[in-house]
Amino acid sequence: MRAPLHPAWVWLPPCAMLAALSLILASGGNRALFLRLNHAGPAIGGLAWPHLSLLGDGAIALAFVLPCIRRAPRCFWAALAALAIAGLWAAAGRQLLGLPSPRAVFDAGAFSYAGAAGSQSAFLSAHAAAASALAGVGLMGLAGNNMVRAALLLLAALAGLSRVMLGVQWPVGVLWDWLGGWLGAWTGLAVAGRWGWRTSGRAGLLAGVVLAGLSAGLLVRPLDSSLAAIPAAVPLQRLIAGACLVWGVWEMVAMQPRFSTWRLQRWRRWRRAGPGGKGGVIKRRATDG
Repeated sequence: MRAPLHPAWVWLPPCAMLAALSLILASGGNRALFLRLNHAGPAIGGLAWPHLSLLGDGAIALAFVLPCIRRAPRCFWAALAALAIAGLWAAAGRQLLGLPSPRAVFDAGAFSYAGAAGSQSAFLSAHAAAASALAGVGLMGLAGNNMVRAALLLLAALAGLSRVMLGVQWPVGVLWDWLGGWLGAWTGLAVAGRWGWRTSGRAGLLAGVVLAGLSAGLLVRPLDSSLAAIPAAVPLQRLIAGACLVWGVWEMVAMQPRFSTWRLQRWRRWRRAGPGGKGGVIKRRATDG
């Protein structure tokens, strides 16, 4: 049974992130915090950080949306809207915060860096925003109990933290993107719930085909992002893409009217047959007495 969603799950995470962002900006400790976290990264996780960062990649995030197409149409459209809003929010952050890349500030040996060569932007991607958007949609629209909600928040936080551990984003950038993803999730769910969009029509089928094609592409080529320099993350990329592709295509087939009619007819035939064979009558041998 789904537990009721307490308002604290909706408002506490973004408020905490906003408070942390304000504190870092007011204290001017962005660079010091970056170095402290980045130096601790190899000792804490090592190869875990590229895999966690993979969860927030835009292409992977879109692949995660595909399996929701039949069972959770509201969350399907909400997640697509949330990811779009999160991307725009992250792009706006590049202009508002105006931060240089860590590579443009520190010497090469001063911190651990796992990004693509030649990247100088402090906002190389919107990994934290995408992870936050998916976690927000799942928490506010899908999650059935508090343990699942806490797990979603933890994964989103770790995906954002991994960007600092890999040396490609500042802490303030991660917090900014995280806020944008949560705002996108809230907005997407509100709009999708207000208009009651379905996925059984042409628009839903087209969106599903596009996401299925994207997932299939992830099976044969590495991500075109900072993670391309980390081959260790490729197996997880293919595992996620393959699982989402198979599951999503099955859901797309299952929501087609002809398939639903065929499955209903099979169910009715099985019910008529019953446990004893034709007509549901269990044949018994006559016995004396």
